[in-house]
Parts: sequence; structure tokens; C-alpha cells
Amino acid sequence: MRKIFILTTLLLMILASTAFAAEETTTEQKDEPYVYTSEDFKFTITCPIKPIAVVENPWEEPEKRGEMLVFANEGFEVQYGYIIQVNAFEENEVPDFNKAKKAEIDEYLAKLKENNPFYSVAEIVNITKKNKGLFTVTAKEFEVTDKETGEVIGGGVADREYAFTFFRTPEGRCVSIQLLSVSLEEKPLMDTYRASVASFKDNSDPKQNKKAKKDKEKKEKQNKKDKKDKDKK
Repeated sequence: MRKIFILTTLLLMILASTAFAAEETTTEQKDEPYVYTSEDFKFTITCPIKPIAVVENPWEEPEKRGEMLVFANEGFEVQYGYIIQVNAFEENEVPDFNKAKKAEIDEYLAKLKENNPFYSVAEIVNITKKNKGLFTVTAKEFEVTDKETGEVIGGGVADREYAFTFFRTPEGRCVSIQLLSVSLEEKPLMDTYRASVASFKDNSDPKQNKKAKKDKEKKEKQNKKDKKDKDKK
């Protein structure tokens, strides 16, 4: 959650194998909702239409497992799609928005905006009646300031905006759903995206998630111990 996801040359290379076939089928696509289920990453989500391409892990952070669902493309460029990550953030770095106190959440949002000048929006939203998450939108224009002096030391203009929603599932996974679109200004587009996020169903096994979490914590603890022992020598 600390890094902004940017489409890279790697993504374009991956898409090269699917883009032309996807482009040919785009005109045949019917604008009807489609329920997509990922057998590999154990989730179900209602999409605006059936994806014309599905790309696994199209980013340079392999620990953030998931898929990109492409709904429309122009050549190698994705015009419309979702990126779904099922290991999107570290649980101990983000408050549980369903249980944390308001002061803790407010402090987290303040630090998030301070450390990430790329966000124009960062707010807590209701995913469902029983589950809250973090909704963010990247800025079209941004400035980078020196934390010590407060002076502007850089900035830029993004080629497009990106919307993200981060949330925990009842099954114990930390999920991110990103909206890829040429423009985020159309209200129907955002309404459809929010409905898709709300429809997300985690099909994973809570017991396996809990075991994986314990194994990860055990491994991290051992790595710290090994590093400490190495530093002593």
C-alpha cells in the first residue's frame, strides 16, 4: 500500500501475447455483468463484462499474488480493467478499519497522505454493511516536498489516475482491487467499480490462511534472529 502501482514494460510484454486476440473480440462483447471465479487465487467477483484477457501477476512484486482482468484494450494498452491482489499489504502495517479506534485510523490516514503525495483521495468506505476498507485515488498532478524543510523538491503530471480499494476479508486475506481506466471522471464507471468491490468473495480456506500467516511470522522471526547472530560475529 506504500507504493503506487504503475504499468511497466514487463506488463506490456505479458500483454503482447493476448492483446491482438483480445482486440478482435472486443467488438463482440456484450455489456452484461459477468461473474468471474479465479481457481488459482481463490476468489469470485462480479465484473461489468466478461474479461477478454486474464494476466497473472502483471507486476514486479511477486509476493503480491493475483490477476489482472482486462475488459478493453487498444493495442498493448489496457483501456479498462481490474487488478486484484490477494496479498496486497502487510496486516501489521495497516489498522483493522472494522475494529480500530477513530483516532488510530485518523492518524494512519494523515501519515498515508503525508508519505504518499500521489494520492488525491484517501478515505474509509463501507465495502459491505459489515466490512470497511480504504479507498484511494491517485492524483493527476503531484508535488514532492522535503520533509525537513517543507520545500517542494519535485513533482510531475501522471498520464492517468488510478483507483484502489484495500480491505481485509473475513477469511483473513489482505486484498486490493485496482481500477484501470482512461478516465475516472464518469460516475457510472465508479459506481460499477464499487459494486464489483462489494461483490468480492474470498473462496480461500481460513484455516490455511491462518497457518500461512503463522509460518510467515515464524520465518520472519528466524530471519531476524539469524541477522542478529550474524551481526554479533
